[in-house]
Amino acid sequence: MDFEKITQFQDSLYKCGIPGNDIIVTWKGKTVYRHCAGFADAAQKKPLAPKAVYRLYSASKIFTCTCAMRLVEEGKLSLEDPVSKYLPEYANIKKFDSKGNLVPCTETLRVIHLFTMTGGMDYNTGHETIVRAAAQPNAGTVSVMRAMAEKPLLFEPGSHFRYSLCHDVLGAVIEVASGMRLGEYMKKVIFDPLDMSDMGFQTTEEQNARFCDLFAFVPGTGTNVQIPNVNDPLCPGFESGGGGLIGTVDDYIKLLTALSLGGTLNGYRLLKPETIAQMEVNRLGADAHNDFVGQLSRLFGYGWGLCGRAHMNPDYSFGRTSVGEFGWDSATGMYALVDRKNELALFYSMHLLSCNFAYHILHPMIRDMVCEALDING
Repeated sequence: MDFEKITQFQDSLYKCGIPGNDIIVTWKGKTVYRHCAGFADAAQKKPLAPKAVYRLYSASKIFTCTCAMRLVEEGKLSLEDPVSKYLPEYANIKKFDSKGNLVPCTETLRVIHLFTMTGGMDYNTGHETIVRAAAQPNAGTVSVMRAMAEKPLLFEPGSHFRYSLCHDVLGAVIEVASGMRLGEYMKKVIFDPLDMSDMGFQTTEEQNARFCDLFAFVPGTGTNVQIPNVNDPLCPGFESGGGGLIGTVDDYIKLLTALSLGGTLNGYRLLKPETIAQMEVNRLGADAHNDFVGQLSRLFGYGWGLCGRAHMNPDYSFGRTSVGEFGWDSATGMYALVDRKNELALFYSMHLLSCNFAYHILHPMIRDMVCEALDING
């Protein structure tokens, strides 16, 4: 194994406006590569370190989907269940038709539609329905997502793909199905058993001292500017399954490693292999898949499964990972990868918003350089 090419690559990324980056790779359950480059702060006085704390944004989604699939295994949740079984307000949802008229949906909104981003929702957290619900006393994940049912859908459930608040609604379903707050259930089935001491929805004072500064990319010049490091929840009681977690690379890789090994790590079984196999398969029909590739415009050869992207066609992606490789990324350019066939897990972390360069250029390069170093090709 020769990772020198990747190390040189990481060390060069400051020239592209990336203040700091961290890559960790596990293969067959063992850490085979780890390197941090750049700085955690704008003053460039704190070199990026393995214990740096990040806002995970949409990289949180893998934790949420994993928890939901755990509930499926436990028989407390089914992919085909109507969402209204857990959140009754979704029983009589409406949508806009082609003429902009408000009409009842003919299809039932099901749990699988939340997993697959085919629920007809959007990502507008500033909608009056959501804002009003979040302002109520003791508002939380369930109450806010229940109120969101008043908001009309953009299309019939299952008919199209739209990256949206679907996984936040899934987080509310998890709370009802488990009888626990989302963070509590994550702590019970993921954080504590896998020894993740830095993962959660809120930071401690000690973690705040390790927090990375947050930056925004300036694409025209390949530079960055520091911005306020905030990702405020809709209300204090709201735990966003779609983007609210904070954590470290050291903790995050434990989940990916467990998934890459068929669901077991250090003697703890998180999921069964057959459950993970369900997460690796594209779930989008033709129209929805066309939406997916068109909207995200970087995932050719991939579909969307039960946990983010799912590798379908190496001849189209030119990727070296196996069919079924899956994972997701984040608003700050993070990149999570699980390849169960090759027992490979990879997490790339950075703290830079609005950097499309990461999705289009960096992530495929990192994926394939790691595969090259390990002599993996499908």
